Amino acid sequence: MFNSQCYPVLLGLLLITTGIRAQEPIPDGYYTIGALAQEKDGYLYSYDTDALRSVYGNAADYLNPLGKNGEHAYLYSISSTSANLANRTYYFTANTEGSYTIQSCSGEAYSYLSVARYDRHLVTHTVRPRQNFFLRQEEDTSPWPEDHHIMQQFQKAALFDSLASKAHGLDAVQVLTPLDADMVTPSICIRRALGHARGALALYPSGDNPGQVTPLLSSSLQDCIDEAQALADNKKTTSQQADDIILRLQQTSQAYEETAHTAINPLVEGYYWLTSAYRAFVLRQNKQKVIRMQETDGQLVLRWNNPSINDGSTVFHLSPSGDNVIMQDYLGRWSGRQLFNYDTEGMFTIADADTPDNLLTADDSWIGEKGLYGKPSDGPVIARPDGYLYPGYCSSWFLQRAYHQVTVPTSGWAVLSVSFPAEVPEDVEVYSVAEKDGILSMVPYECDVIPARMAVVLHAAKGTYTFWSTTQEVPAIENNALVANCEDRKDVEAGTMALLKVKSGQVGFQKSTSKQIAAGSAYIPYSEGQEEFRVLQDAETGVKKIDNAQCSMLNVQSSYDLTGQKVSAFHKGVIIVNNKKMLKR
Repeated sequence: MFNSQCYPVLLGLLLITTGIRAQEPIPDGYYTIGALAQEKDGYLYSYDTDALRSVYGNAADYLNPLGKNGEHAYLYSISSTSANLANRTYYFTANTEGSYTIQSCSGEAYSYLSVARYDRHLVTHTVRPRQNFFLRQEEDTSPWPEDHHIMQQFQKAALFDSLASKAHGLDAVQVLTPLDADMVTPSICIRRALGHARGALALYPSGDNPGQVTPLLSSSLQDCIDEAQALADNKKTTSQQADDIILRLQQTSQAYEETAHTAINPLVEGYYWLTSAYRAFVLRQNKQKVIRMQETDGQLVLRWNNPSINDGSTVFHLSPSGDNVIMQDYLGRWSGRQLFNYDTEGMFTIADADTPDNLLTADDSWIGEKGLYGKPSDGPVIARPDGYLYPGYCSSWFLQRAYHQVTVPTSGWAVLSVSFPAEVPEDVEVYSVAEKDGILSMVPYECDVIPARMAVVLHAAKGTYTFWSTTQEVPAIENNALVANCEDRKDVEAGTMALLKVKSGQVGFQKSTSKQIAAGSAYIPYSEGQEEFRVLQDAETGVKKIDNAQCSMLNVQSSYDLTGQKVSAFHKGVIIVNNKKMLKR
């Protein structure tokens, strides 16, 4: 037995179980953790986010949904001189049943220790505060129950192994060292409270998507977090200031946790991107993956691929129907009946409605200990019963309402084709294109929603505009000469497209020799014998439509109205410039 009131170093074995009695409690407080085998070298466990440092840095967890796609961080043994004090300090809190809650003082959201289960059991960080760890003394020689797991070393990462025993020697013995009182700075205390507050936001993220809560609900907590971070970064912050902000963080976090779970946005009918919630991959690659519909050799396949905002193959129409959701691609070529289950942190798991144990799972190319995240595959996304397991698969998804973005250049003109009904932003004029007797004319489109799989011409000031998806159905545009292109294509026959071009102040469509066209673009079919540049004219007057910005480039002294009188720069209506009729607005 040891004296809990006076010890320079505490030796122990960490266990995860239920009901085991700790021999003597550890006083609540700040500690460092290290392996006895590495104590002489000054190695401690540190909070870390580099997924490459652990073979099982994204191990899956059958019981804790936070672990399905890789924890944000984990324990890693490094030299005590290589990690700042906050990242190598942990706070032990004794619980009533003899267990402990252990929290990192890093100030990050994933600050509580948890365990993810694979063939080894990685100690990870989680946003959940109630992960109970039990301590076992080295001299405790009672039999090891089968469900007890002791902490041991594995490639410098702290792991639990259900097969471990005292035969593992010093690697299985952990050293807990109390932090000197003068090292417990106001900053460390604030960062501990920050970790919990950020964890509340991670567990219940804010936004307008399904699985999120309204940003209004999280605004007060986020403001408090920002204020606390500023104090934690300020070396002049006093203990009184730290106490005040910690109390406010605790109160605001508690209020958010008690309310947020009742205010989660439900899954409603709409057009969505199904984005991978594979956290470790995002950290390693700095990008996300989405489900995409792809046709290969006449077969439709779901794939795990890079997102493209304007690519219709990444957008799915989700329609809740009873306990299930009908999931369709934008062309209606593929339709599946799925079971969407809200997970945590805004995540969903997606299962086959007829076989709920088969999760819709993305395949990853696992190529060994050093390449867990090195080769994300373009492999299939299918329903499998082993969806939680890694290496190989990730099985949770964020649902993001789809939108389309268009950047209008200085000329003020652009084209758009959307794979879903899209709301027209303010200050954007929309036109379809009619063709009669070889003449292309603009037809004003007055509806606030652009139909799905339709192409239009846009006129607006220079800038980027967002067209949000909507479920509001509107009639298709009749007699539209523009051809929509909702997916990237590289198989176009050269010389068969005319693309939008502004040439010498005139808007029209220019013959293109390209064999490819980007998703979200549009074109006019080109046939041999046509003019290579076809001016886009006004539908009603048969004259080209221009705006004031374009007209300012003209020589107004040579401009006349239809009676032959010269007009000023402020004249509106049909004018004649260089023997050509134009409509000036």
